[in-house]
Amino acid sequence: MGDTEKTIDSLFGKIQKEANAKIANFVAFFFFMIAIGAFMGMLVVQHYPGQALLAVIFPALAGAIAYYNRVYATIIFALLLVVIFIL
Repeated sequence: MGDTEKTIDSLFGKIQKEANAKIANFVAFFFFMIAIGAFMGMLVVQHYPGQALLAVIFPALAGAIAYYNRVYATIIFALLLVVIFIL
């Protein structure tokens, strides 16, 4: 295992301890993320109705890749944070 994976594993370990300690906050965060996804999906369907299927398929594929690769998940998460702060 490389240094990057060890660092990410320790980061996820800290996140897991925090989530286990405060499960109510974790569940609230989970539903908040679902709401954000629904809102983004609504915007895609309104502005690009022909691309609605892609709005469902691409996040599902990205989620499947992120499930098996933590480095990918961390990089995508960081990029999404940057995009959110820029917008």
